[in-house]
Amino acid sequence: MNTLSFYASEPSAIKRILEKWKLFRFNRMIRKNWPVYHRLGSRFEFVSENLLKLKVRFPFNNKTKGYNGLHFGGAIYAFVDPLYVYSLSENLGPEYLVLDTKAEIDFLKASNQDLIAETEISSEEIESIKEECKSKKKTTRIYSIEVLDPDGQKIAIVKKTIYIRKLNPSFSIISRR
Repeated sequence: MNTLSFYASEPSAIKRILEKWKLFRFNRMIRKNWPVYHRLGSRFEFVSENLLKLKVRFPFNNKTKGYNGLHFGGAIYAFVDPLYVYSLSENLGPEYLVLDTKAEIDFLKASNQDLIAETEISSEEIESIKEECKSKKKTTRIYSIEVLDPDGQKIAIVKKTIYIRKLNPSFSIISRR
């Protein structure tokens, strides 16, 4: 069997390898830009092509353990903190300013297992934000993130208020890249 016939017969294997490579590169970029992710050990498990859907795994280890031997609440919040701001910023582009203005976390259950969080924003939501910013120059959105254990039980619910504003073309901010 030559190499070409192997690739032709196994497209799903190549696709899996490319997906793993894409995730590896994405995780490396995230660790470089957000040191807290590197220090805590969070890893993106799924990233959609347009960055509108993200799935992140947060490990239970010595860096995330609190005094009682369970997940430290501040680390749980740090793990979900940048998800919506990052996704919105990348989809809206550099002409928009996206900031957290308020956050609230409800801890429902203690855990000493790896945790999972997923976020998803629809393309319609992005268009709605652009339209509202075009007419009003700014908007706020409230998003909720459920933090789950591997069994699917809710550990915490994080509510974030995100401020979005269309920038004046003469106003420059430091590049996100």
